[in-house]
Amino acid sequence: MTVRIRSLLTSGPIMVSLNSGRTVRLSPGRWSAELRDAEVADNAKVDKLSRRGDIEVEQSGEESEAAAQEAPAAQDDAGASKGTRTRKRTDSAG
Repeated sequence: MTVRIRSLLTSGPIMVSLNSGRTVRLSPGRWSAELRDAEVADNAKVDKLSRRGDIEVEQSGEESEAAAQEAPAAQDDAGASKGTRTRKRTDSAG
């Protein structure tokens, strides 16, 4: 399962420390990317921010995990059809 965190603050960013040691920076009213639920489970910092009303933690279902797995595959297909881009070098006479 995954979770997302949203900042409920109206001004200034908020830093949320995760169990893995990483930190998520959230602008006011913004959602984080999906995180593993282990990142916020039994996390005193997250619990405190949630109790204070600074953040909201939303549980995401398995459906969103399936969508996240399909998204990279779609990007790979789109990149393959574009081909490679090259830059032409122009000679300048200085």
